[in-house]
Amino acid sequence: MPKIIVTEEQWVQQGIERFAQGGVEELVIEKMAVSLGCSKSSFYWYFSSRAIFIQQIIEKWRERTTQQIIADSNVHATADERIIVVLSRMFGTTGRGDFLFYLRKLSLKDDAYRSILNEVEQLRMEFMQQLLVQRGFQSEQAYQKSWMLYHYYLGWYERHKQETLSDEGVQRHVEVIYKEWIFS
Repeated sequence: MPKIIVTEEQWVQQGIERFAQGGVEELVIEKMAVSLGCSKSSFYWYFSSRAIFIQQIIEKWRERTTQQIIADSNVHATADERIIVVLSRMFGTTGRGDFLFYLRKLSLKDDAYRSILNEVEQLRMEFMQQLLVQRGFQSEQAYQKSWMLYHYYLGWYERHKQETLSDEGVQRHVEVIYKEWIFS
C-alpha cells in the first residue's frame, strides 16, 4: 500500500473543521489521522503537542476570517465597496459549523484564548469603524455603529449558522443592512 503523505496544512484544515463542529473535544488525533488516511505519528511530525496544534488552528482561523477579509476588502477603491465586501463575507459564512462559539467557550477556561478572542473582535469592530469614518461618520458614531453591527452579526449568525444561504439571500440581507441601517 502506498504511503500517504499529509501536510501540515491538511492537519490544520482538519482541525479547523473539527473544532467548528465540537470544540477541543473533537480534536482527537487518532480520529483525525484516520480521516486523513495517515498514521497519528505524522501529527507529531508537525506539532509537538495538542496545545500547539490548537494554537495553530486558532491562528489560521483568525487569519482566514479576519485578516484575510480585511486584506480582500482593501483591494477595492472606495469605502462603500469595502463595506459591501466585508458585510458580504460576514453574512455569507453560514453552514460551516461554529468555530467562534467553541473559541468563546475555550476562552472561558484559558486567558490566552480570551485574549485572542478579544483581539479578533476588537480588530473586526475597529476595521468597520475605520470604514465608516472614511464614509463620513464621526469616530464615536462610527464606533457605535460598528459595535452594534458586530453584535447584531453574532445574534444573526447564531440564528442562521446551520443554514446554507444563497448568494442572492446574502446580498439582499447586506443591502438592507447597508442602506437601511448603516446609512439611515
